[in-house]
Amino acid sequence: MYIVIKIGSALLVNEDGALKKEMLEHIISGVKYLQDMGKKIIIVSSGAVAAGGQKYAFEKLSKGVKAAIGQPMLINEYSKIAQQKNIITAQYLLSNDDLSDRKRYIYLQSALEEATRHNIVPIINDNDILHGVKKSFSDNDQLACYLGIMLHAEKVLLLTSVDGIYNDFGTEKQKRIDIITKLEEFKGIQTDQKTDFGTGGMKGKIDSIRLAMQCGIDVYVGHGSNEKIFASMFDDSKRSTKPYTKIVGMKKDKQMKGIQKWLFAGAEPKGEIQISDKGGEELRNRKIRKSVLIKGIEHVFGQFSKGDVISVIDKNFEQIGYGVAKLDAAEIRSQKGEENIIVIHANYFLVTA
Repeated sequence: MYIVIKIGSALLVNEDGALKKEMLEHIISGVKYLQDMGKKIIIVSSGAVAAGGQKYAFEKLSKGVKAAIGQPMLINEYSKIAQQKNIITAQYLLSNDDLSDRKRYIYLQSALEEATRHNIVPIINDNDILHGVKKSFSDNDQLACYLGIMLHAEKVLLLTSVDGIYNDFGTEKQKRIDIITKLEEFKGIQTDQKTDFGTGGMKGKIDSIRLAMQCGIDVYVGHGSNEKIFASMFDDSKRSTKPYTKIVGMKKDKQMKGIQKWLFAGAEPKGEIQISDKGGEELRNRKIRKSVLIKGIEHVFGQFSKGDVISVIDKNFEQIGYGVAKLDAAEIRSQKGEENIIVIHANYFLVTA
């Protein structure tokens, strides 16, 4: 089984830009511990921009150039420490296009599966070197959860500079949440908590965690420096003393199909269809899976083809969900109002509202 580990910038880089070697050693020791348990490990590591920009005091440089300076520094240090434990690492730099394009998604999945079959540990980062040119992930928490979904990971571990998710964060009443088992429990959580130098923060984490949770993956948000962080994931005793918040993946009756996982893990809509209020209410009911029928469609926006991912929006232009189109845009426009014609089948539709 796969375990995806994401490490935040503040854990890896001091304020002067120097890499924290003791933290890297801690991470690699954790990787070795998990490999000895028979787990396949994927690392998603921040830190390149922080290391490249701050170390050389190049504050005015673009994010891309800072990443270009810092990325080899970061990967070389990982590799050097890993070799001491007979672990081989490999570098992967990804953009959102690598997951949103179905063919590239499948190729990436195959490449990661091949590496981990040989106990090679992929170290992955958003390709900040091309920042501003290509489509980027909102943060590495999102990337880690997407990869967890792609590989049907057992666990995703988001290591940060706080020891979990808090209610009333920043006040005298703040209290860490030990466990989350339902999507509704996220509603009352304050989302403006900042956790490290990066682009993350609690809102980005929660948006990503919700997707992984719906795919049946357990997610842990905890402080990366805790020496027991790795071993404690496999021990459910004394949960309140754990150095993390555990988010329990929703149980599935059957494993998701590949294309369903892709919808959760980065598929990007190429057009929009606007549906009636009645149709929107029915689709938002997660307990009853429904196909999107042509009868309820009021407007079609953009040009797209059969097999493309399209977004379904309501009259207020708010997204209800997205899925794989069974018809192209022209066919939908020409047949609008017809009975019993499926535009998106229920098995290929993801509710996001």
